[in-house]
Amino acid sequence: MKKVGSFFTLLTSRGYKKVVLIPLAFCLGFFLYSLYSNFTGGKAEKTTYDDGTTRISAQSDLGSVKLPKILDGLNIPIHDELKIRNYDVLLDKDENITSIDIYCKSDKDANEIIDWYKEKLNATDDRAKGEWNGFDMDVSYSEGSKLFSITLKKQ
Repeated sequence: MKKVGSFFTLLTSRGYKKVVLIPLAFCLGFFLYSLYSNFTGGKAEKTTYDDGTTRISAQSDLGSVKLPKILDGLNIPIHDELKIRNYDVLLDKDENITSIDIYCKSDKDANEIIDWYKEKLNATDDRAKGEWNGFDMDVSYSEGSKLFSITLKKQ
C-alpha cells in the first residue's frame, strides 16, 4: 500500500515531469518514427540467391519510393501522376538487369495514363506494349488493386 501511495504522490508532485514524461515522450517519438519509416520509407533491399542472381526491391504503403540508381541509364518513362508503390529489379550473375517490375498508383484516369504510354512506346494495338532501350515493356492497369504495372524484360 505504501508503494502505491508513493507512486500517486510522485504523479502529483513536480518531479513527475522528469520521471514519467521524458521516458514517455521518448517512447512515443520512437514509435512514431518507426511508423513513419515503415509506411513511407521504402528502403531498398538487396537479396542474393544461391544461383548468383540478385533481387533489388522496395515497397511503401503510404508514400512513394524512388527507383534505384542502377535504372538511371534506362530512362524508364514514369508518368508524372504515378506514385511508385513498389518495384523489383532482377539481376543476373554479372549484375546485368534481366527484368524490372514497377507497381504504381494514381488518382488520374487510367485510360489517360495508358494512352500516354501507348504514345511513348509507339504501340499499334490496344495494349501499351513496345520496346524501350533493349527491353520489352508492357504497361497495364488492374481494376481490382487499382495499380499500374510496368514490366520490362530483357529481349
